[in-house]
Amino acid sequence: MTGRWGWVALAVVGLLAGCADRERSALADGRLTATPGGVDFEKVAIFDAREAEISLRNVGRAPVDVNEVWVEGPEGAYRAEFTHEGPHSLQPGSACSLRVRFAPAAAGAQPAVLVVRSDTRIEPLLRLPLNGSGVDAWARVSPRRLDFGRIEADATKTLPLRLDNPTELPVEVTPKLVGADRDEFSVEAVTLAPGESRELNVTFHPVRVGRKQVALAVSPCRGCADVSVQVAAEALERAVVAEPEVLDFGAVPVDRDAVRESSIRNISTEPVTVTRLTLEGRDASFTQNNDVSFPFVLQPGEVRTFTFRYSPDHQGAAQDTALYHVESRRHPTTPVALRGYGGAPELCVSPSFHDFGTQPLGAKVRVIINVKNCGASNEGGLTINTLDWLPQQGGAPQFNHTPLALPVTLPPGGEVNLEVFYEPTELRAAEGSLVMTTNAFSAATVQMDFRGDTEAHAPCELVLTPQALDFGTIPPGQGAVLGLKLENRGTDLCPVKNIRLRDDGGGVFTLPGGDLYGGIMYPGDWFSFQVAFMAPVAGGHFTGTVQIEQMEPANPVMLVPLVANTQAVCLVASRRYMDWGVARPDCPAEPMEVNFLNACAAPVTVADVWIGPGTTDSEFGLSAVPDPIPFVLPPNEAFTVGVEYLGLVSGMNLSPLYVASSDLPAPLMVPLVGESSMRVERTDTFIQQDVSKVDVLLVVDNTASMAVEHPRLVDAIPTFVQTALDRGVSLNVAVTTTGIHPVTPPDPANACPGGAEGGEAGRFFPADNSLPRILTSATPNLAQQLQQNVQVGRCAEVEQGFEAMRRALSRPLVNSADDARTPLPDDGNAGFLREEAALVVLFVSDEDDHSPDAVDTYVDWAQQLKGQNQPQRATFYAIAPPAEGCATAGGAGTRYAEATARTGGEVVSVCAEDYRPLLQAVGDKAFSAQERFPLSDLPEPGTVTVTVNGTPSTSGWTYDAATNSVVFDVVPPAGTRIAINYRRSCEAM
Repeated sequence: MTGRWGWVALAVVGLLAGCADRERSALADGRLTATPGGVDFEKVAIFDAREAEISLRNVGRAPVDVNEVWVEGPEGAYRAEFTHEGPHSLQPGSACSLRVRFAPAAAGAQPAVLVVRSDTRIEPLLRLPLNGSGVDAWARVSPRRLDFGRIEADATKTLPLRLDNPTELPVEVTPKLVGADRDEFSVEAVTLAPGESRELNVTFHPVRVGRKQVALAVSPCRGCADVSVQVAAEALERAVVAEPEVLDFGAVPVDRDAVRESSIRNISTEPVTVTRLTLEGRDASFTQNNDVSFPFVLQPGEVRTFTFRYSPDHQGAAQDTALYHVESRRHPTTPVALRGYGGAPELCVSPSFHDFGTQPLGAKVRVIINVKNCGASNEGGLTINTLDWLPQQGGAPQFNHTPLALPVTLPPGGEVNLEVFYEPTELRAAEGSLVMTTNAFSAATVQMDFRGDTEAHAPCELVLTPQALDFGTIPPGQGAVLGLKLENRGTDLCPVKNIRLRDDGGGVFTLPGGDLYGGIMYPGDWFSFQVAFMAPVAGGHFTGTVQIEQMEPANPVMLVPLVANTQAVCLVASRRYMDWGVARPDCPAEPMEVNFLNACAAPVTVADVWIGPGTTDSEFGLSAVPDPIPFVLPPNEAFTVGVEYLGLVSGMNLSPLYVASSDLPAPLMVPLVGESSMRVERTDTFIQQDVSKVDVLLVVDNTASMAVEHPRLVDAIPTFVQTALDRGVSLNVAVTTTGIHPVTPPDPANACPGGAEGGEAGRFFPADNSLPRILTSATPNLAQQLQQNVQVGRCAEVEQGFEAMRRALSRPLVNSADDARTPLPDDGNAGFLREEAALVVLFVSDEDDHSPDAVDTYVDWAQQLKGQNQPQRATFYAIAPPAEGCATAGGAGTRYAEATARTGGEVVSVCAEDYRPLLQAVGDKAFSAQERFPLSDLPEPGTVTVTVNGTPSTSGWTYDAATNSVVFDVVPPAGTRIAINYRRSCEAM
């Protein structure tokens, strides 16, 4: 196919070199000649090109316009163009140049014709022959994959790439590196002469560690498609590695030897020369004496092993470093840390043999094996590595042990007790061996041997009470305990074992006393154990199972169902549990009370109150219940239930107190706990409190009779605050009133501010947030702020200080920012009570408390709030009527006096004209460590003894019968542990 390609002459202004634009003579004619008259390009490589220049001259007498040039021949092989821009008008004698390019796309001869079109009349088309031959000339590349292997970073490795030019023309070869790591390789372009073969060097010089992403694209000739050459390479951090990197000899007795081996491995694919092995010499206890000739070559993958010796010449830790010197730019040495300890641990095992004797079939008996590091204090730790039983011959294994998380290291003097059990399941003698491996230098392996025999007995006749445990409903985030009782009512002994939770309900059920491995119950024996439930915050219904294994083939495993419900509740119990402690059958325990408050904004129907099945159903009874039942409990109203504990059945007794209400699918449950014992000794334990943080609640009487007392209190507040600030106490301070129910209609003559109409019911004053309600040590002008907050008004009718305190520090107020039962916004008490702070409650009233429950109920509740074993962290103080009364007070403050005495606080007279000295005294005591420790029971005269931090103390304290407390002459420092032991008087029961 003939192609035409050329350019049309364009008009331009001006003159071009050799071409002129002048008027043409109408009488004469121009004539074109070409020099040369044709072109032979000869041989040209495919995709290469060659050019030639042709001159056109006007040899006629008139101007000639050269209009167009093109080539007729193989498509794409030739191209012609003017060397200057047009128009191309030639005056007689002038000339223009053409450039012709030959770029063959195929092999073989490729003739063509150059055609020049002009406006001459004689020869308007000038045709010139063109010849050329394409030659398939390109280099052959091999191999198609270069593998540099693994070399150390900062090293260099070169591989050859062979290039062959079998053609008769020169070839230009252009390599190009591609990929993320191409910068770590280098290669140059080359030109091969006809018939030449050459190696092209590709160099790998890594600086980064890791496998390389790179490839080589080689263009084997100019214009040729790339030839792909795969490249594999990896750079190593180091070529020679030590195995292990740390040679730890462990503990070795002084003047004894320990030998360890160290190896070096060449992980690269190149030989590495190792020149020598040295020690840094930091500790002469380490040596090496290897009969090896240096230097030597470590071949790829080769491993050489060397021996090191540790001979401690001193006690304690020893360290040094061995250095393998290698020819490497990056890491000329390969270090190995040498560690040892002079002085080895000593292993003591007792007993190493135990005979369990003859045991009932189905029993589980235990022996404690003491494993101790009995070495000197400078002889290092003893590590127990493994603990395994040797295979037992003839029947099923009869021995086992409690799992021990291994390895475990014991410091000098440290010990661990290992429980080993004998569980005979067959009527035969049995033997077993437990093998322990340690790092003890001379006792790396120790074998402990055991034996036992068995005998048959009658099947067990166990009675379980109750048959199931129903925790009812427990509020989210709270816990509860109930009990199970096992009694052997048979005439033969009964082995029981593996008392544990089979199903813990996802972790909500636990055994507080831990799993019971087993025991032998003789006829008439019984025991109780506790099961605990912790209510998840998310709520839900939960089930679980306790298992008890017994020797009863017809019923080998007793299963006890557990069920519990947790959700938000309306009824808030003032006690999470009722615990009578240790009681005596000859001294009846005092009844206890629990108060239930409706914390919801809607009424609740209380359907029933009863004591559910327990370990011994006759031990607990209801001494006071609302009448009648059922009844509707309005919002913010409460009722009290009295419970008595007889304490007639010895041992631990647990039962549930249930309250069924309309808002719950399962009744609210309060655990009842008591222990009956003929023991008359009692020990009260205290930990001296840290008074650096104190939460102070002021409960201020807001009845009409407080007209005289309120101004006195306001004047004294700065003294109280300054006492705390001077001692650096971190304070939280809030105020509530003694009013529970709002006055309806309000008394205009004695208005109560704060938005609650005198019925704060435990909400901090002012409930409408017209003033900040929770003040702290950081509050600006704290004294002035508190002075405003104690001005609570005088419109309430009944003083219920204890009840107001309990509601203020109970749910829902204590943990809610808003009380949902009231229309006032943000009137909750959240943020006041700190778990780590002591609690001080100061009651101010000109009349005694008229709360519905007994004083002990409120005192016990407050002490439980701060922890059962730290009752002194909740202390009551009162400015109240004295026993003899006065003109400005109503009656005597006997309930306040009793409560303050029970908590180690103090009551001062509300009749005083100036309260500043009173509050100074209260502050001095409230913000100081405790000197007075009240006892929980009344002791028999002369039986009180005191122990301080485990040491008996015979002086420096006295017993004060009036307040039933021990008073120290010098205040014990914070953290002091005080144990007060005494014989309980039956009068206290």
